[in-house]
Amino acid sequence: MKVSAGLNKTAAHSILIALYAFSTLSVHAAENDMIWRYAMHPGDNLIHFSRAHLINPNDWVKLQRLNHIKDPYRIPIGFLLQVPLTLVKQVPASAQAVQVSGQVFLQQGAQAPNPPTLVPLRLGQALGPGATLITKDNSKVTLQFADGTLTSLASNAKLVLDTMSLYSGGAMVDTKLRLQQGQAETVANPKHIKGNAMQIITPSAVAAVRGTKFRVDADDTHTLQATLAGQVSLQAADNEVIVNAGFGSQAEKGKPPMPPTVLLSAIDTTSLNSQFTHLPVVFDMPNQAAAVSWQGKVATDVTINQLTAEITSAKPQLVFEDIPDGHYYLSVHARDAYGIAGYESVHAFTLNAQPFAPALVSPGAGERTGDVRPMFKWKTVANAQAYQLDIAKDVDFKHIIEQRRIENTEYQAVQSLPPATYYWRVASIEMQADGRDDQGPFDQVAQFSVRPIPSKPDLHQFWIDVADNRVNIHTLPPADGLSYQFNLDNDANQQKDVWVKRSVETDYQFLLKEYGKQTLYIRHADSDGVVSAATVYEFYAYPE
Repeated sequence: MKVSAGLNKTAAHSILIALYAFSTLSVHAAENDMIWRYAMHPGDNLIHFSRAHLINPNDWVKLQRLNHIKDPYRIPIGFLLQVPLTLVKQVPASAQAVQVSGQVFLQQGAQAPNPPTLVPLRLGQALGPGATLITKDNSKVTLQFADGTLTSLASNAKLVLDTMSLYSGGAMVDTKLRLQQGQAETVANPKHIKGNAMQIITPSAVAAVRGTKFRVDADDTHTLQATLAGQVSLQAADNEVIVNAGFGSQAEKGKPPMPPTVLLSAIDTTSLNSQFTHLPVVFDMPNQAAAVSWQGKVATDVTINQLTAEITSAKPQLVFEDIPDGHYYLSVHARDAYGIAGYESVHAFTLNAQPFAPALVSPGAGERTGDVRPMFKWKTVANAQAYQLDIAKDVDFKHIIEQRRIENTEYQAVQSLPPATYYWRVASIEMQADGRDDQGPFDQVAQFSVRPIPSKPDLHQFWIDVADNRVNIHTLPPADGLSYQFNLDNDANQQKDVWVKRSVETDYQFLLKEYGKQTLYIRHADSDGVVSAATVYEFYAYPE
């Protein structure tokens, strides 16, 4: 087996030697048998060891010959006794489902011609060798093995418990899992018991460990492996790389694993929003070099077991469209160009979006009204029994001038509003079973202004004369801030705006283009372009 870990041969050889010396479970080069390397303790001898651990106590003779031991009763303390596992007492081990959330199933009856059936996995259920687990969307299961190893299976994954063996009454545990698809994260051999071994086998590689924390993603053609603590041996196509903590590797089916690459660091979540009052919930990820995609999971617990939603995004933004109100934790990590996930970050946030705020109808945003007691209208929200209306003189609603609880969708201001700019907002209210109000967020704020509409001009202030098809108009100057707006229609020919003028001047003169009945509309216009009702002056023009 070749070693490729981005190191020179001497360094790689040193790593393998160190691993071999540390381990008590290895492959015997000559016989290709799994070997238990047992360190002799004070008082140990070959006869007593064989009675305690071997299927046939008389096989001590085989051990004496294999290990070149002269005196079976006198063996140095710390001597590494090589013991073929085929000689050691063993019983099948089991795993236990210590955490189950979402849709997690145990597959049964998968042998032809019977189609497989899926049975919901129960919390605490014991699982033996051969058990096949399947998870669906927003689901997770954590299994605990005989040596305390914990493996968490993520959503849309399939895992087969291939081999689980207890040797010599639990002195050593050997576990092999087949990850056919999806992601599994493992904390292996947390007590660091020498001799325990674990392998996760995928369609394209094998990840072998003895005491570490690591993550494996698998599909039919690729395996992604990330070492979070300790070391992992990733083997594929008769090649092996040693992946240290903080590194990851990829193995494509039929090809050697690539040299280890540095894992992306945990995302800095300090800039992420922690309070949301409307959907969707959007998290904009900070810039991170080498990140090409982002994976986020929302859970109700900080250990990210009780999943509510999860998403993978090709851009630095995570958008969760539909989440109930509550307190949540966001688990997020970035993936590099190989698809290898980096370190995880967890960010707490709260959502209070329901009952949803109604859409505001009138006064609309930026609308101006001359009514000092305007009518406020909004749309109905399903399941809302009442609404909270606020009217303020500032956009932050620090100076609320009117606040009402209203049981329909319109309200006319009780007090007159002086000319000014105002802001209004509405929240929905649902009544709980205990009679308390559950008020939702204020989602929209609309600005409007109260400014009297200019009064229409007094016709008595105008002198209008028509002679020789020429119209002469004389009037008084308009009030401060106002101008005159003239529109002339030729009713005889159904022509609109044949003459239009807006000005503060007092004298006007123009020629008529057509004969017959004419209608002159005179209005006041303010600086915002708001015009008054029209004063109408009708006259006739005759050819000479």
